[in-house]
Amino acid sequence: MKQKIALFDFDRTVISKDSIFILYDVTARKIPGFRAKLYKELVTGSLLRSPKAVKKNVKNSFLSMLSYYTDDEIKAFVYEDVMAYAFKEAVDEIYALKAAGYYLLLVSASVEDYLKYVADVLPFDHIIGTKTDEDFEMVGDNNKHAKKVDNILAHLTEKNMEIDYENSVAYSDSLAADRPMMELVKTRYLINNKTDAEGYLHLNWKEKAQGPFRA
Repeated sequence: MKQKIALFDFDRTVISKDSIFILYDVTARKIPGFRAKLYKELVTGSLLRSPKAVKKNVKNSFLSMLSYYTDDEIKAFVYEDVMAYAFKEAVDEIYALKAAGYYLLLVSASVEDYLKYVADVLPFDHIIGTKTDEDFEMVGDNNKHAKKVDNILAHLTEKNMEIDYENSVAYSDSLAADRPMMELVKTRYLINNKTDAEGYLHLNWKEKAQGPFRA
């Protein structure tokens, strides 16, 4: 079944800051000595030879922050800290697309451990992020570039949906990071990014959304 799809990146698209750095700021205030511990892990990990292994170690070191939070605290972090950076224009667009019958997908390299709670406060139909295990380490590849496409298509196949290319839309702050995902649809918006590329439109989102956001 063909379906109008709206694809959204998250960091610097729906919100104005990288969510992992919001978590870092909150954790550094919450846990004495965490900042020094993290830096030590990053320096140690940089000694690995493989560039891919170094990148994975960096992400896993940052994800270790999640071990300091209960589920309820992670929910509160999303509602109060992450959504404090939401763009009003993004929120308005999301609700307008929902009302117009689009199937809304939030697709991000951020981890599902906290990203899933965005669905409590914004009407996304499904959220796809990077997956982690019980120790908050990445499972498989980071959800970015072509991996986003694989995960989107796998989900839509499960739902017996096919992208209505002509009538679907995508939003991201980064053409370099999200071009494969955005080219799944005809209408593509770059957020706060003036990169000149054929087939891409530009939106300037600056206004802060008015909270509070709650489930």
